[in-house]
Amino acid sequence: MLLTSSLALLLLLAPAWQAPDWTAIAAEAVATLQGYVRTDTSNPPGDVTKAADFLTGILTREGIEVKRFESAPGRVIVLARLKGDGTGGKAILLESHMDVVPTDPARWTKDPFGAEISDGRIWGRGTIDMKGIGTSYLYAFIMLHRQKVPLTRDVLLMFVPDEEIGGELGAKWMLKNHYDELDPEYVIDEGGFGSRDMFTAGKLVFGISVAEKKLIWLRLRAEGVAGHGSQPHNQNPNDHLMKALSRLFAEPIAAAPFPVVATMKERIGGPLTDNKFNNAIQQSTMSLTSLRSGVGDPPKANVIPSVAEATIDCRLLPGTTEAQWIAEVKRRLADPTISVEVINASDDPVVTPQDTPMYRALEAAIIRRHPDAVVTPMTVPYGTDGNAYRPRGVKSYGIFTGIIPAESILSMHGDSEFIPVDAIGPAIQILFEALRDTATTRK
Repeated sequence: MLLTSSLALLLLLAPAWQAPDWTAIAAEAVATLQGYVRTDTSNPPGDVTKAADFLTGILTREGIEVKRFESAPGRVIVLARLKGDGTGGKAILLESHMDVVPTDPARWTKDPFGAEISDGRIWGRGTIDMKGIGTSYLYAFIMLHRQKVPLTRDVLLMFVPDEEIGGELGAKWMLKNHYDELDPEYVIDEGGFGSRDMFTAGKLVFGISVAEKKLIWLRLRAEGVAGHGSQPHNQNPNDHLMKALSRLFAEPIAAAPFPVVATMKERIGGPLTDNKFNNAIQQSTMSLTSLRSGVGDPPKANVIPSVAEATIDCRLLPGTTEAQWIAEVKRRLADPTISVEVINASDDPVVTPQDTPMYRALEAAIIRRHPDAVVTPMTVPYGTDGNAYRPRGVKSYGIFTGIIPAESILSMHGDSEFIPVDAIGPAIQILFEALRDTATTRK
């Protein structure tokens, strides 16, 4: 009886558990995102030192230990860890990249590094790709620490450079040189998202990315004979390259079956909305991304150059090998004098299974917040660092757990990139709950 009374007294005197003030946390995260976007990490040049300092400062003020690695001058990797007791399995890694693609400020109506808030939106380079997403990861991670969640496995948070140019000095460098610091069972990275108009009109759909298309970047090079522009001849490399490119893109690329896309359509209950994102995940694609030629800077208008080059961004659905694709490109070019060089290629696609505790926790947390939502596995048309883990058997999921409109998603790499302010807070809460539910269970 005395023991029972003492226990009751202790429970009475113990401080009541306080539910997080998610409104205040959202406001804190929005302010952090503004500071993060205002730190220019354009790649090239790709120096992320100031952003790494900014993020390290936030984590250390929370009392969270941070490790830093430098793969090259200015290429800093930030790694933080919340320790579990080891009974739940291997770690969950939240990964995001600090670098962003360059901007042409003259094409923007707002300062691309101003992080201005207007019309309920935060505007700026990286707000979607992927500083806004990374900020949601940061605060879900911080909330695990603040709430003293009793973890049964480690939860890691890593910010990396260099993703926008292939990740060789970022995630891939860590995989090659410090995999023992990570060794996760799960990786959460960019890729999927929630939207009411991206996949189908009028229905809230959250896509969790479980696969990516294979990335192949090609450089096409035509060589010829330089000369005076007043005297045309048949060895002008520009002529050869332009005619070959016309042949390359003349034939449409047929849509191809892919089980993940078929599952998306089944879950959604119909075809995907006609937009560039959805069209790209249903077929292999090619984009002409650069043309380079001329003599001098700026190029002389009266000089025929000796070299002309083009770069092609190719994204392949599973089932087509690199060798098959290169052979098809050469067939379409129909000009053996044009060299085809692979300048970057990702691993062959691996599909992450859906039947896992992490996927189920993400789905459950989303449905608790949004009972009307459809949650589906999906593929994405672009590449992410998360895909590099799949060949090692790591279960990699791409997800931003907030709701964003198609306009925001399609602003990625564009001249008016933005994220809705009201997407940040719910994204943090949903991800926090999914992490808590996965990282507190025992195997």
